[in-house]
Amino acid sequence: MQLNQISSWKNYETIHEDVKNDFMKSWLLELGPITKRISKEKSFSLELLRDDIGEVEVQDQQFIGSLAKEFKVREVVLHGDQIPLVFARTIIPLLTIEKGFAELGKLGTRPLGDILFEKKIFKKEKSVYASFKLQQDTFWGRKIRYSVNEQPFSVMEVFLF
Repeated sequence: MQLNQISSWKNYETIHEDVKNDFMKSWLLELGPITKRISKEKSFSLELLRDDIGEVEVQDQQFIGSLAKEFKVREVVLHGDQIPLVFARTIIPLLTIEKGFAELGKLGTRPLGDILFEKKIFKKEKSVYASFKLQQDTFWGRKIRYSVNEQPFSVMEVFLF
């Protein structure tokens, strides 16, 4: 999926007036698992696009706060009633898998939310927001830095509605 970021990452207070739709604001500020929210009203499925070791951009390394050289990059599309609703990219330093929580490296087609919100060992540290373009459409997304046993990783979600 070729999303182009069209605004820089900013805190919610800076962008909230630009988000005209209260429904979108509710998704950007969702505190629970996105997968559960989708499942409440639609038939949920996950499409795995990528799940491998790869390079990440310097700005992602800085956001995560990691000097690691190797990262697990996982990209998925979350569907509701077979309609793509969310593109998500998780970036996990290999050190976070080794010292933080090994299950992060073995998600496969399971939603990250299955463990992220079920275990009490994950800590949400920072959230930022940006807008994206896909063809002619503009979408909002968020990026959240988490830690597990003091080891960082990030999750970016772009809401495709």
